[in-house]
Amino acid sequence: MGKRRTNQEWQTLIEQSESSSLSILAFCKLKEINPSTFYAKRQQLNNTGASQGFVRAEVVEKTTKYQSVQTKTANMTLLIKGVELSIPQGTPAAYLAELIGALS
Repeated sequence: MGKRRTNQEWQTLIEQSESSSLSILAFCKLKEINPSTFYAKRQQLNNTGASQGFVRAEVVEKTTKYQSVQTKTANMTLLIKGVELSIPQGTPAAYLAELIGALS
């Protein structure tokens, strides 16, 4: 009969096998573990971990904050034949040239 191990000991063995470069069969042979037992314990511990993955959650306080951010952009002001035109910074030069040509 094989050595009795705790779940923590099995978990440690499983983690060692995963980080080992050995195949599971070679790892089991090295640690003197029956491969069928190793696979069964690994499956059992994986299922146990999955079923314990849920925890009770409770909303303590619901807070929603909105913040309006307005960045001031420098505008360019053109005065053409008594018409004042305010144009945002970054307006393409080709568009400005076409606009000035149309107003002239």
